[in-house]
Amino acid sequence: MDISIKSTIPHPIQNVYEAMRDHMPKLVPYMPNIKSIVVENREQKGDTLFLQNRWTPAQTEIPAIARSFIDSNNTYWIDHAQWKDNQQSCSWSLEMGFMSDRVSCIGTTSFTEAGPNQTHMLIQGSLTLNLKGLVPRLLLGRATKGIEGFVGKLVEPNFQKTTEALTAYLSNSSS
Repeated sequence: MDISIKSTIPHPIQNVYEAMRDHMPKLVPYMPNIKSIVVENREQKGDTLFLQNRWTPAQTEIPAIARSFIDSNNTYWIDHAQWKDNQQSCSWSLEMGFMSDRVSCIGTTSFTEAGPNQTHMLIQGSLTLNLKGLVPRLLLGRATKGIEGFVGKLVEPNFQKTTEALTAYLSNSSS
């Protein structure tokens, strides 16, 4: 499953970039589908900032079809990010709390100036799921589709909701 989301944020690029890099937990009040975002690790190495954030979705986000496969205590994902200030970009990978050996989600987020007080944010990535050996072959297609739909529901819309939350956060911070 390919992920591609382009948003225009009505704020200067430096504010947008720094908020995404440094203030992610402060966006939670603007994201009703997210229970928490916790910074687990933050380490600067040369011109790269390595961040590890743990995202926990609201329990209402787990669809019935996925409940038999997923322990609700493991319904989280860890965002491993490498921020490059000189490129105003971020490479990331998401590690799911459930089936981490079967779900892969990787990508990049880039920021470009769209005007004096506007920023384009482009999120591109891919989500892959491998259920072979986990479910009977006859159910593989249906199970894969159900779990991929669940993981996709957690991941892709959250990228869009994150940009909306970012806009609200920056608007409230600047007023």
